[in-house]
Amino acid sequence: MPSWTDQLAAWSQLASAVFALGVLVLAWVAWRTAHATLEESAKASLAAQRSAEAAQVANEQMRRDSIEQTRPYVFAEVLPGLGGPAAFDLRITNSGKSTARMLTLTPSEWPDRDDAVTTSLRELMETPRTLPPGCSIRAVWRVGPPPPGYYTDGPDEMGMNARAAISVKYQSDESRHYDDTFDVNADGAGLWPVPESGPDAKTLEGDVRLFYNLGQSMVRRIGELGR
Repeated sequence: MPSWTDQLAAWSQLASAVFALGVLVLAWVAWRTAHATLEESAKASLAAQRSAEAAQVANEQMRRDSIEQTRPYVFAEVLPGLGGPAAFDLRITNSGKSTARMLTLTPSEWPDRDDAVTTSLRELMETPRTLPPGCSIRAVWRVGPPPPGYYTDGPDEMGMNARAAISVKYQSDESRHYDDTFDVNADGAGLWPVPESGPDAKTLEGDVRLFYNLGQSMVRRIGELGR
C-alpha cells in the first residue's frame, strides 16, 4: 500500500494535470474568441470600406450628372434664311445651362469662291467668342440660285456649299473642352414656307402705293422672324 507521501504526490500530479488542461481549454476558448472578434472586425472594416467606396462612386456620379446638367450645349444648324427663298442662314445656339467660352467653328471645306458671305463667315467662325446660355448667333450661310419668278442683280450663288459638316469647339467655365460635328444639307431641306406679303396692287399710285409697298415689306419681315 502506497504511503501517505506517495498518495500526496500522486494527487498533486493529478491536480497539476487538471490545471494544465484547464489552462489549455481556457487558452483555446480565448483564441477562438479573439479569432472570431478579428473576423468580425475584418468584416466590419471591409463593409465600411465598401460603403465608403460606394459613397465615393455615388458622389462622383452626382458630380458628373451635375456637370452634364449644367454644362453648355452648343449646336449649329443651317435653316431657311430670313433673306428670302434662295437664302440659308447659319444659327449657332447654346441650349445648355452655362456659358460656352472660346467658341469656334470649322466647316469641312471652304468653297472656291471668295465673296462677302464667305468672308464674313470665316471671321465669325474663326474668332473665339462667348455664347451665354439660351442665346444664339445667326448669320447668312448661303445665297443660292433664285427660284423661278425671282430676280436678282447679284451673282447666282454666294456663300458656302450646299453640303458640308460643321465642327463646333468650345469650353465650359470649368475649362472642360467639348467638340461636336453637325451635318448640313441645304439641298435636302425640302420646300419651306415663305411669308405671304399680299397681292401687288397695281391700281394704286403715288403715296398710297408707297405705303402699301411698305406694309407688304413689313408683313414679309414679320413672317420671316418666325423661321
